[in-house]
Formats: sequence, structure tokens, C-alpha cells
Amino acid sequence: MDILQLLKEEYGFTDDELEYGVSRAKGIIMGFAMEYRARLVLESMNFINVKYVDLPTHDIEAEKNGSKYYVEVKASKRSPTKEYSAYKLAMIAKLSGTHLTLLMTPKPTLLNTEDILSEPKRILLNFFRLAINNKDDELKKFLEDEKNKKIILSYDKVIASTLRGKSEVLLT
Repeated sequence: MDILQLLKEEYGFTDDELEYGVSRAKGIIMGFAMEYRARLVLESMNFINVKYVDLPTHDIEAEKNGSKYYVEVKASKRSPTKEYSAYKLAMIAKLSGTHLTLLMTPKPTLLNTEDILSEPKRILLNFFRLAINNKDDELKKFLEDEKNKKIILSYDKVIASTLRGKSEVLLT
């Protein structure tokens, strides 16, 4: 049965009341519809165990060929990673799998998130991955590169709060 007809019958809403409600809920409806579409897109790409999770780092978790993937779904026409803060990158670095971005418009396109980050954000993500996974030798070599070090030093507050205590040792 048509959901709007059901609401009319069950609650006695008028067409105007329902139009107002649907208009106000347009973004919510779009979000849930996009969530459903994203799941179908991933399943058509042979992902399995596709679950909607709505976490700060990703919307969907899925598996493919024995690997775990964390998928951020984007329906906007803006840069898909523009609003990724340094804090979000630190959280992404803690994930034990690949972070992907599923662009839903104009047609569904699945991208490795790291590949579409700006260079400073990619450098920061790599720094966090090395630091969080205690890859100290690789991290020291990474920070020997002046460009990397300069970018990392500009995020000192985020690094200090994310790595608590380890950052002073790393950045000296």
C-alpha cells in the first residue's frame, strides 16, 4: 500500500499536511533512499555482509574477497573529502581495513579514499597510520622528509590529543 495513503487513512492527514511533512523530511527521505541505493550498488560490485553503521568515519561496512571495507557514502556534488577534518583522518587511520568513498552522483563510483585526499590530508593520514600502528622506524623515515614534517607540525594540537604523549617524542 502507498505509505501516504496509509497515513491519510490511519491518521486522517490532509494532502496539504502530508505535502508539508514530506517537504520538511525531504533530506531524511533522501538519506535513507541513498543508503538503500548504496547497499544495492555495493552488492552489485560483489561486496558481501553489507551493513549500514552510521559512524563518524563511515556509513557502511562490507567485505569482499576476504577483506574488510569501510565505505563513506557521498551524494553531494562538492569535493567528497573537503570536510574531512584532521580528527576524522585520525579515526580513519585506526580502522583495520580499507576506507572507500562511494560517490552516488552523477553515477555511482567507488574510490579509495586515500587516492582522493588532498596531499596534506594524505600525508597526515599516513602519519597517523604509522604512529598508531607503532611503526617507529618507518615513521622516523617519513618525518625525515621536510615536506612531510612541515605538514605534520601544522597539526600539532590534533596529533597531541590523538596520540597522547607519543607526539612529543615523534616530532622532536
